[in-house]
Amino acid sequence: MRRIALFSDVHGNLPALDAVLADIDASATDSIFCLGDLVGYGPDPAGVIECIRERAIPTIQGNYDEGIGQRRGECGCYYATEQARLDGAASYEFTEAVLNDVDHEWLARLPQEIRLEHAGVRLLLAHGSPRKNNEYLLPDRSDDQLRRLAESAESDVVCIGHVHVPYHRTLAGSRGQLHYVSSGSVGKPKDGDPRACWVELLIGSEPAVREAAAEDSACALAGTTDTWVGFTLHHVAYDIASVQAHMAQVGLPLSLAEALARG
Repeated sequence: MRRIALFSDVHGNLPALDAVLADIDASATDSIFCLGDLVGYGPDPAGVIECIRERAIPTIQGNYDEGIGQRRGECGCYYATEQARLDGAASYEFTEAVLNDVDHEWLARLPQEIRLEHAGVRLLLAHGSPRKNNEYLLPDRSDDQLRRLAESAESDVVCIGHVHVPYHRTLAGSRGQLHYVSSGSVGKPKDGDPRACWVELLIGSEPAVREAAAEDSACALAGTTDTWVGFTLHHVAYDIASVQAHMAQVGLPLSLAEALARG
């Protein structure tokens, strides 16, 4: 059986990243992947980049990473309110200013996707969706929409970030069950839980997957031909107040700091 740790949307929050990586290191996962958006909104984007580089964690380019890396002047983000737009502009200006040329160039070179295969199961790791890194695949997307995206991308399991809400969706496809796995967010969650989040993807025989996931009530299982896919959600506590203090110190908007405590 293969156990894959997935995390995303760190957004400059190094203490949250440290907590997640420590939790992953204490688990029995075989490999680790980051699904993008290392920077933006948080106070230490350079520290996050340095950590990911030092550990050589394979990382997808998120929309914020792309905007900063290519110096586009914006992150391709959707903001529902004027306050959110102003917060986003302040975040972008801060992030671009504190990163050096090496950091910008490294972000610009990150891949848009990673493809894996295990036991005949085709996995696609992306940030937003199989077609765009800033497309929001929220949990309420229809089965038909998700099916078309997965099958056009020739994938059985699509793993994404960007929405900051963890979930596991299964739906019928032409080759059997299709799976969508959202990794939630390490540094800026939006699922009502302020703790840092990562997910574990389990791929293997039905008994092995069931045994590995049996103790976690958040796990969902579904059969894919002779191979089973499982999902386990992990929340990890960290010192949110210290990050909020750091955000105030560097001049990021108070509203961004307050959002960390709400999740």
